[in-house]
Amino acid sequence: MNISLWVIWLIIAVFMLIIELATTNLVTIWFTVGALVAMVMDICGASTAAQIITMAVISLVCFVLCMLLIRPKLESLRKKNMQRTNADRLIGREGTVIVPLNAMEGKGQVKVDGQIWSAKADSDIAEGIKVIIKSIEGVKLVVEIAPET
Repeated sequence: MNISLWVIWLIIAVFMLIIELATTNLVTIWFTVGALVAMVMDICGASTAAQIITMAVISLVCFVLCMLLIRPKLESLRKKNMQRTNADRLIGREGTVIVPLNAMEGKGQVKVDGQIWSAKADSDIAEGIKVIIKSIEGVKLVVEIAPET
């Protein structure tokens, strides 16, 4: 049984497309395009070496274009559509330490806007000290001592 090379290129393209659809992370789409171009070249009578080289070059060009042009736009759209939670509004706010923060154990509590949160800091912080919320990791606020005003 002699399978034509264009059939092999088609199988590669379909396989890469299935992987791409399963991952949705722009992982193999460029190989799909390269294999389709190589398939057309085989149908037109190009040599096997020319098909392989073209498939590699087209895949590389598609990869570069994707990384430079398409992926940044998709990332910005993804970030734009990201839903912020109520906890995100705490970042940059000031709170007061109500249970001393222990940097080694990552324990302590901070009161922010009347709510009590678990918190951690890079250094120990005593009770009653004003802190600024820098970020949120899981259910803990990451804080640092607030600058004097």
